[in-house]
Amino acid sequence: MNRTATARPGGHGPHAGVREPNSVPALFRVALLRDGRGRRLTLVTLAFMVHQLCEALVPVLIGVVIDRALAPSDRSALFWWLGVLGVVFVVLSLSYQRASAAMVDVYGYGEHELRQRVMTRLLDPRSLRRGPGPGEALSLVSSDTYRVAGVSWSVVQQASTVTAILTASTALLLISVPLGLGVIASTVLVLVVMRRVSMPLEARGLAEQSSAARAGEVATDMITGLRVVVGMNARPEAARRYRAASEESRRGAVATSRAVLAYGSVSLLLSGVFLAALSTASGYLALDGALTIGQLVTVLGLAQFLQGSLAHVGTFASNWIHKRASARRLGGLLDEPPLIAPAESPAETTPAPGPALRWHPPGHGEPLDPLPGELLGVVPRDAGHARELSDRLGYRVPLPRGELLVGGVDAVDLGPDPVRARITAPPHHGAVFSGTLRSNLTPPGGESDPAVIAAAMLDDVLELVGGGQAEVGEHGRRLSGGQRQRLLLARALHTDADLVVLDEPTTAVDPVTEQHIAAGLRGLPSTTLLITTSRILLSACDRVVDLGAARPEPNGTTR
Repeated sequence: MNRTATARPGGHGPHAGVREPNSVPALFRVALLRDGRGRRLTLVTLAFMVHQLCEALVPVLIGVVIDRALAPSDRSALFWWLGVLGVVFVVLSLSYQRASAAMVDVYGYGEHELRQRVMTRLLDPRSLRRGPGPGEALSLVSSDTYRVAGVSWSVVQQASTVTAILTASTALLLISVPLGLGVIASTVLVLVVMRRVSMPLEARGLAEQSSAARAGEVATDMITGLRVVVGMNARPEAARRYRAASEESRRGAVATSRAVLAYGSVSLLLSGVFLAALSTASGYLALDGALTIGQLVTVLGLAQFLQGSLAHVGTFASNWIHKRASARRLGGLLDEPPLIAPAESPAETTPAPGPALRWHPPGHGEPLDPLPGELLGVVPRDAGHARELSDRLGYRVPLPRGELLVGGVDAVDLGPDPVRARITAPPHHGAVFSGTLRSNLTPPGGESDPAVIAAAMLDDVLELVGGGQAEVGEHGRRLSGGQRQRLLLARALHTDADLVVLDEPTTAVDPVTEQHIAAGLRGLPSTTLLITTSRILLSACDRVVDLGAARPEPNGTTR
């Protein structure tokens, strides 16, 4: 069985090993039927259908009042039929209010379910190195899930529209068979014509969403690297790139909007022609005596009522096509196979407690067994090699069986989460979040370790910025590069993991500060593996292993 086709990333519970399909119909079912929403959606749909039924009955009852009460001057019949009309208005109003309130819940929970799925995929521990950029991810989580969840509104509105047309057609058939048959034929004609007109809309919807996501990604990158852009005097080039991406997004949005407006204009034109034809036909029938005054009023009222319904019928296709385009984008993300494939047979043993770790670095003959409390230095070939080693120890990339053992169990059998619970290996370019310096250092309610603060030289930063409650700004922009790096170092050292892996943790600090950090790391009781080429840091290590000397050849050997 294909592992990537059956694995469900980030799954939990009894079906965690099975990937649910993420086709367009499957995502629509998530928006409509999950967690008991199907029953509520059915009740809401029935309530809206009752509302449209009452709407269609209003012109019918007005015609009845004219023919059976006003024309014969019958007061008792007038009060009776006005009472019936009042009851219809009460049902019309209550059904709409209750159904609208319930529909907000159905739609809201459907959108929440879809967002949860997308966020689970984006945060899947097996797929950290694969996925959309920030701008596209934001577009998927927000606008695409919003559109797909809107399928519930489409179901309700279209069911109520069909109810309105059927009720009006039945009333017209009872009044005049030709008029009723004309309404039915017009409805079918509008559906066929508008389906043909709507065919290019799905491709335009996809292009619009993609271009908007690209523009958002360019903006996110530019704002994130604003200091670098300003420092390199690259603001004109950054602005040019954003203008180009924004212009592409604008063209996509304008093209889609024009297509939708043209589509709506054709729909209104067809419904207007229908109204004119029905009014003309009913007028001729009234002149010939085939319709009473009340029936003529009913037909004209139903004609105006049906104009809106037929215009909405014309939007059925575009409504679904836009939602299909977003569902295809979501399905493409959710069905993308994980970067780290799950094990065919998960480990049945629990890893032994304690710092029993063994790592066989690629191209290095002897395994590395970090000792408890040891400061172990690892020399990479270059910066790219350092990032690769950090990713391997953090299990952010696929590992061959036998490379990394945790507590005597292969990391491939354990999976990313258990490995990361025992080995903390933050990426070199870590993220600093908006908020206080303290909230970036420890979890809520957690206590900072004074020894770690001193080892990372973060006490100087606390003094400079005004204490742990000082705001660091978005992405830590109120901190210098060295201050951010010391904050990230202190955060990495605040861990209960058996091994802390640090990837070039002092590239942004001066030599004097680096010397103090090296002495501080040596004095900590934690087991630490330093991936660095810094002589200052390496001089403080208990043991140094040079992986830069083992260079893989094309045939797989080393020299």
